[in-house]
Amino acid sequence: MKKVFVVLIATFVTSLCFAQSKKEAKVWARVDALQKAVFETKDAEAMKDLVSETLTYGHSGGNVEDKATIVRNASTSKTVYQNSSIERLGINIRKKTAYVRYIFRTTSVENGTSSPLDLGLLQVWQKEHGKWMLEARQAVKVKPKQ
Repeated sequence: MKKVFVVLIATFVTSLCFAQSKKEAKVWARVDALQKAVFETKDAEAMKDLVSETLTYGHSGGNVEDKATIVRNASTSKTVYQNSSIERLGINIRKKTAYVRYIFRTTSVENGTSSPLDLGLLQVWQKEHGKWMLEARQAVKVKPKQ
């Protein structure tokens, strides 16, 4: 009887670990999709599908934009981003809210001038109608990678 109980407990704990991993994978997929839509394809429809109506999108320079503004500005931007990379730092999921931290590094090219962009990002994702939607984002400048 003890063996059956131990096996049941081990199975339950293992299933919880895998369930968390599936949730994390779904959130990271949304993070990656948003990065691609904003910095690569500049796809306004994809952005609209990924962000909440109540979005607050904070930039490293201090300005904060709402959903309409970030979609318009990102989709019409002439800036090109090259050699982009993401360093995942962590994710914490509590019920229907996910807190994501990562480093985004790229080179921005605007009007022929290139400059490095190294950002630390905190994103808050909320599950709405079965989809993870970005509620809040804040970027800060970080030191370039040595």
